[in-house]
Amino acid sequence: MDKLGIISVYIDDFALKKRQRYGTVMVDVDNRKIVDMIESREATDVSRWLAEYPNIRVVSRDGSQQYAAAITEAHPSAMQVSDRFHLFKNLNDRATDAFQKLFQGRIAIPIMPGTQDLRYEILIGTKSEQIQLVKKLRSEGRSKGEIVLLTGLSARIVKKYIDIRECDVPEEKQTVRALGHEEAVKKLSERTNRVKELCDNGLSLTEITQKTGFTLAAVKNYLSADFSPINAHYGKQREGKLERFREDVFRWRAEGLTYREIHERIRESGYDGTQDAIRGFISKERRIRRDLQAVVGGDPVELIDKKWIIRLLYKPIKDIKGISPEQLTAIYDNYPLARDILDIVNEFKALVKAKIPDALTPWMGKVASLGVPELDMFVNGLNQDIDAVMNSIATDFSNGLAEGIINKIKVIKRIMSGRCRFDLLRNKCLLLDCAT
Repeated sequence: MDKLGIISVYIDDFALKKRQRYGTVMVDVDNRKIVDMIESREATDVSRWLAEYPNIRVVSRDGSQQYAAAITEAHPSAMQVSDRFHLFKNLNDRATDAFQKLFQGRIAIPIMPGTQDLRYEILIGTKSEQIQLVKKLRSEGRSKGEIVLLTGLSARIVKKYIDIRECDVPEEKQTVRALGHEEAVKKLSERTNRVKELCDNGLSLTEITQKTGFTLAAVKNYLSADFSPINAHYGKQREGKLERFREDVFRWRAEGLTYREIHERIRESGYDGTQDAIRGFISKERRIRRDLQAVVGGDPVELIDKKWIIRLLYKPIKDIKGISPEQLTAIYDNYPLARDILDIVNEFKALVKAKIPDALTPWMGKVASLGVPELDMFVNGLNQDIDAVMNSIATDFSNGLAEGIINKIKVIKRIMSGRCRFDLLRNKCLLLDCAT
C-alpha cells in the first residue's frame, strides 16, 4: 500500500496471547482496510512505527496516554481524536463507582401507594401482625370468606386467627440481626454527629482526623450531605439461583400461590433448586424488610436493588422493569445526589451527540461543584487529553471501525491457534484485506 496516500487513520490495541502481549493495528479511514500491524503498544515502538507514514494527518485513538505521546512525537502537527465510546464507557464506570459508594446495600424507601395491598401486608408481616390484620377485618364486619379472598390466607388459618384471644397474640420480638443492625446504625450516627460538630466549630479536615482518629476518606464521607448510616451492607444478598426470579416469586406469593405452584412455574424457566429454598428465600426477605423497617422508624418500606439505578446510566426508565417512576422519585427524595449524578451523565452524552464542544468546559464546572470524587477523576482524565476530547466532540471520527477490524483479527488468530506467530498473523490479515 502506498504510504504517501494515507491521510487519516485509526489505531487501537489488541491482545495476542495470555502472557500480556499486545499488538497495535492501524486502519485507513478512507478505504476501511488494515494499513499495518506491529507486535507492541509501547510508546517508543508505536512512535517509530507511525513515523514510517509521514502523510498521517488525523489519528483516532482511545484515551491511552502511551498512544498520545507516541503520536505527538511522530506527528506533532497531526490532529488526535479521542474515541467517544471510551469516553462514555469511562464516564459510566465512574458514575457506577459513585452509586456503589452512595448505595452500599439495597435501597429502603417508603412503600409506594398501591403496592401495599392486604396480600402484601400478609406476605411481609409477622405472625402477630397477620393476626391483628385478620381481627381488624373481622371487626369491620367482613365475613370469613371475604377475609380469605382479601388476604390470601386459607380458611383454616383465618378461623384460627379470629378465635385467638387478645391476650394470646404473640408479642413482637426484634431479631438478633435487627438489634445488631440498630446498634451499628446508632454507633455510626454518633461518629457522624461528632465529625459534623467539630466541623461546625471551625476545625479543618486534617484537624478532625487527628482529633478523632478517623481516616480522611471517612471524615469526608460523614460530612457528605447524602451520607446515610442506615443502609450500609445490610440486606445485600449474593446472586443466587432465585435472584432472577425475585419479582415473580414475590408477586405470585402475594397473589396467593402456594410454594409448590411457584416452584412449578419457575422450573419451566430453568430453576433447578428446591421448593424449600423458595420458602427460605421469602423468609429471609421478610426478615430483612422487617429489620430495616424497625431502623427507619417503623413505617413500611420496600427494597430496591441498586442495579436498577445503575441501569439508568444506559437506558431510560421506561425500558427498566425493576423500578417505577414513583419509586425513582422516592429515591431522589432520600438521595438527591443520585439525581445529580444521572443528570450530569446524561448532559455529557447529550453535548457529545449534539457536537457542542464549547459546552464541555461549563459541564466540567458543574461536575466540580458536585464534589463527587469519582466524577472528578473522570474530569481530570479529560483535562489531560482535552484537545483530543474536543476533537472527538467536534468531528465524526470514531474507533468503531478499528474495533470491528480487531474482532476480525481475533477470529483469524483463533483459527490459526497453535501456529500463529505474529508475522504470520500480520501477513495473513494484510493479504486478506488486499484481496477484498
